[in-house]
Amino acid sequence: MSRTRLTIFSVVCALIGCLALGTFWYNRPTTVTIAVGPAGSEAAKLVDAFRLGLQRERSSVRLRLVSADTPSDSAAKLEREDVDFAIVRTDISFPASAQAVAVWQRNPVILVAPVSSGIQRWTDLSNRTIGVMGRGIGFNNRLIQTILREHGVQPASVRIVEVPPWEAGDAIRNRQIEAMVTIGPTTAKPVQDAIAGIVRETPEGAVKLVPVREADAVAERVPFLESIEVVAGSFGSNPPRPADTYPTLGVVHYLVARRGLDDAVVAEFTQQLFTQRPALAIQHPAANRLEVPETEKGSSVQVHPGALAYLTGEQKTFIEKYSDILYLTIFGLSLGGSALAAVAGYLGLGKREKDPGRLPEVLLLLRDVRATDDNEVLDAIAGRADDIFVEAVEASKQPGFDSAQFATLTLALDRLNAAIADRRRSLAMAEDDAPAEETRQPALPVAVAAAGGFPRG
Repeated sequence: MSRTRLTIFSVVCALIGCLALGTFWYNRPTTVTIAVGPAGSEAAKLVDAFRLGLQRERSSVRLRLVSADTPSDSAAKLEREDVDFAIVRTDISFPASAQAVAVWQRNPVILVAPVSSGIQRWTDLSNRTIGVMGRGIGFNNRLIQTILREHGVQPASVRIVEVPPWEAGDAIRNRQIEAMVTIGPTTAKPVQDAIAGIVRETPEGAVKLVPVREADAVAERVPFLESIEVVAGSFGSNPPRPADTYPTLGVVHYLVARRGLDDAVVAEFTQQLFTQRPALAIQHPAANRLEVPETEKGSSVQVHPGALAYLTGEQKTFIEKYSDILYLTIFGLSLGGSALAAVAGYLGLGKREKDPGRLPEVLLLLRDVRATDDNEVLDAIAGRADDIFVEAVEASKQPGFDSAQFATLTLALDRLNAAIADRRRSLAMAEDDAPAEETRQPALPVAVAAAGGFPRG
């Protein structure tokens, strides 16, 4: 293999290796972290199932869970960039660097009380004792106090106590509380258990689900609150509870990503999340609460550009994303290759003299023909000429055969054979003339001597 071919082969192998390395680097799985908790909670179980789903689907994004005790702990971890994703609540220190990926769940604030308590509106809670369900009682307390203030009720006039969902009915029966506030999805088991317990312990199940008629107006004034509708029959259909759909206030849990996270990673994460949602919901019904966030400009929570690209159908492929770089790279390689070729041509690098084949030998044989007087030498030259012609004919069957070189060689062989023939004729004529000269040569001096020398003039 010539040096030029070896160089080209080496360059091609290097390019293939670089392409393979680049493909592996681009497609390698990226591990991201998510703050979720507490351990064993419904959210933690769902996220862990999603983690396994990413591995099963061989996604380019892999997930690692980081435990967080409260929504505020998750928000703090994201703010410190200890994690890439987190589940946070809008009323609990929503990080400034957080951008939404999905609505994790909506938590309506539901006030339920026995009809006999006389509680018909939130304004009736003054000087009452109410129970609050859920972890993070401090956060829920502040949320309820905000709603009370919006209704003109002084929070200090309302006594708030924590009540586990399975003890809500007993607390109502024992008159430890006069009403119960749940904060969570209407389909969540703790909320269902708490309200079912109150209905069970109330005579004839006569309970009142208290609406917030001014929910839209309050949500306009308080950014982290949202107007949410409680659908008729959410807590039973015989009889339906509530009998009619009614408005209330609530807060939203968002799945968020930190602002600096790569758009492609977030886009793949979002795509896998919503693609796997139906399968996840079979084992984890909480997956049904996942919603697409508002993507319109001016929404209260900004959506991450990567998630937005997937949700709006503008997710870019590898070629689309790096088309400019690829174009410039190809243009640069082409220009650089042309420049290198020009420099190499100017300096004579990589040039290779064309193999003349047997032509120089034929030319030397042609000179030998002119210089010899021996017929045996001519016979040997003629035999060698025949061998060269046979070799040339055999070579014409091989790939890469040079027809122009063959034509030149054939012409030279023809000239060699003609020269051999001419030389043989010359030698034959010389042999025919030689005896006559030999007989006359001795007689001339005798004749000349007898005649007294050459006659003069």
